[in-house]
Amino acid sequence: MMPKSNILLTAVGGDIGQSVIQCLQDTTYSDRLYGCDIDKYAAGQSMVKGFATVPSLADQDAYKKCITKLVEDYQLGIILPLSEREITFFAAEKEYFKSLGVNVLTHDLNTLNILLDKLGTIDLLNAESIMVPQTIPLSKYSGEFSFPLYLKARKGHGGKQALKINDQAEFDYYAKKYPDWLVQEMIGHPDEEYTVGVFFDGQTVNSIAFKRKLGYGSMTKFAQLVNDPELTNLVEKIARIVNSVGSINIQLRKDSRGYFVFEINPRLSSTVYFRHHFGFQDAKWWLDLVQGKKIVYQPKFKSGIGIRTVGSVFFEMEQE
Repeated sequence: MMPKSNILLTAVGGDIGQSVIQCLQDTTYSDRLYGCDIDKYAAGQSMVKGFATVPSLADQDAYKKCITKLVEDYQLGIILPLSEREITFFAAEKEYFKSLGVNVLTHDLNTLNILLDKLGTIDLLNAESIMVPQTIPLSKYSGEFSFPLYLKARKGHGGKQALKINDQAEFDYYAKKYPDWLVQEMIGHPDEEYTVGVFFDGQTVNSIAFKRKLGYGSMTKFAQLVNDPELTNLVEKIARIVNSVGSINIQLRKDSRGYFVFEINPRLSSTVYFRHHFGFQDAKWWLDLVQGKKIVYQPKFKSGIGIRTVGSVFFEMEQE
C-alpha cells in the first residue's frame, strides 16, 4: 500500500485557513490539500482538492469519528488544525491519529495549556524577566491602572475577546458582564504594535517582524516589515523558553522602556500569508519537517508593506 501523503487543513472558512491555503498553493503540497469546516459554505473549500463539513467540537465523539473517516477517504498523512479548539483537540489525540499513520502538527498539550491562557503566558514570561503588561484577574483588581485599559478573556481567541475600556462607566458595565476576564494595563500607543512570526525547528529559531495596524475586526490590516536586532533577540529568547517545535506568533507593544509582550499564539496566525510573501514560509516549513527536509530561511525583502484585501466566494448560483 502506498503511504498516505495528503494533507487536511481544518477551519478553511476562517481567515487563517484561507491564508494557509494561499501559502501552500505555490508549493509542492498544492495538489495534496484537503479541507474541512463546520460551515458548509466555508470559503476556503474552493481552493482545495476536496472538502468535508464536520461536526462541531461540542460533540467530540462525532467530530473524532468524522475525522477518522476522512483519514481513510482522503488518504491523509498530515493534519494541520488551524482553529484553537481544534488545535487543542488534536494535541490531546496525537497518539490516536499516529496509530492511523497520521502526523498531527500542533504544539504539545502542556505548551498549549500555558500559551492559550493569557495569564499563564504573562506568568511564564514574568518568571523569565521579560517585560509584560501588568495583568490582574478581575476578581483581584482594585483600580491599579488608569484608563484606558483592556479587559480580556483569559482564554480568548486572539484579539476577538478583548475590549478597550475608556472610563469607569464602561469598566463597571463590562466587569459585571464578564466577571472571569482579566484586567490589563495599556502599554504605549497602537502605532507601536508589533506582530512577530517565529518558527523553531528544534535547533534554529527564525523570525519575521511587522509593525501592524488592525482592521476587519481583530485581524492585521496593515503590516510593515521591521528589522530590529533587539526585537529579534527577544523573540528568539522566548522561542527557546517555550521550546516547542513549530510556529508561534508573538504580539508586542513598544514604549520608551522597550518591547512588552502581551500575547503568544501557539499556532499559525492571520499574518501567515504576509510572512510567506516576504519569504518566511512557516506553513510550508511545518510540513517540511514531517518530510525530514531542512528548513532554510532566505529573506526576500529588506523593507515592504502588506495590506489585507477583502474578497468574495459564491455558492449555489442559478442564472435566470
